[in-house]
Amino acid sequence: VIKFIKGYILSKIKELETLLKTDVLVEVDEEIVAIEKLLKENGDNKNLKIELEYMQDVRKFYNEALSQIEKGQLSEEEANNILLDLDDMRTDDEDEI
Repeated sequence: VIKFIKGYILSKIKELETLLKTDVLVEVDEEIVAIEKLLKENGDNKNLKIELEYMQDVRKFYNEALSQIEKGQLSEEEANNILLDLDDMRTDDEDEI
């Protein structure tokens, strides 16, 4: 349950918090901005609107996880499950390339 990173021992909760703040939410926000730009250029594109709504839901989910971490309400098991899901998504993205 504990991972050794660059001389520090991090819990899954701390690992998730760091990943969300420095990578995941940054990527999600960049994707939202890109979709919004495309929507401005392409007007009423239904697929883009669906994608934007999905990404906003993703951002909401990860912001809620971050909020739970900051309040001390997220368990190691929940953090680990989210990390596993993120790893699966990353693997899926790499497979598509």
